[in-house]
Amino acid sequence: MTKIREPLSIEKILKDLIGKLKENEIKEFTGKSISHFRKCSDPDDKDHNLHLADAIKLDMLSLKSQNGSPFLDNISLIVNNEFNDQEKLEDVSRNLISIGGRIGNLMDTTEQALHPDSPNGEEIAKKEKEKIFDAISQVEEKIARLKLSIK
Repeated sequence: MTKIREPLSIEKILKDLIGKLKENEIKEFTGKSISHFRKCSDPDDKDHNLHLADAIKLDMLSLKSQNGSPFLDNISLIVNNEFNDQEKLEDVSRNLISIGGRIGNLMDTTEQALHPDSPNGEEIAKKEKEKIFDAISQVEEKIARLKLSIK
């Protein structure tokens, strides 16, 4: 049975990230097995916690794999949230506008990839998939910021 993790928690970010990265790359880059990180992503397992050094290594590997830097982004969101309580209404509007822009970018990127004149015609090429995933990540980041601003 899949455990539910709190949104924007270290456990949720770690679970999602190790699902995107290759097991052998994780082992090679961190010196630790994927099963170790699965244990760290279990919110009920108090004996296994993610070390900051490992989070940094995983973020670096994630950046190399073009998956962004989820831990750094999450820490930034948490710190910014502590200092931005007074601007909540402004943040909600700004984040909604920003989400709209990112969704527009995602739609444009996907439309270009599916266009008959694209490199693979109506099939999505590998490079186009990367661009789409990047656009999705940007939307997800903005949604995470919106969640924090309405918390």
